[in-house]
Amino acid sequence: AETLTNVTKRASASSAAVRLGYGRGRLRVTVTDDGRGGAEQVAGGGLHGVSRRLAAFDGTVRLSSPPGGPTVVDMEVPCELS
Repeated sequence: AETLTNVTKRASASSAAVRLGYGRGRLRVTVTDDGRGGAEQVAGGGLHGVSRRLAAFDGTVRLSSPPGGPTVVDMEVPCELS
């Protein structure tokens, strides 16, 4: 939800995509937009909060957001299927 909020508030994007996947014992969510880029994980910011929350479950957040875009946020958490 945080990443999609960022898309609507800050990215000036015309489209966004959310992909879900599972492999090697990890659940992965990737959010991509075609906006202006320049997103950062700064202390107290929303993406930093997402990173902190996922880290509690040994999860990770990777951000790629060069100036001019696109922005790609990859989030992963360990997950065993039952």
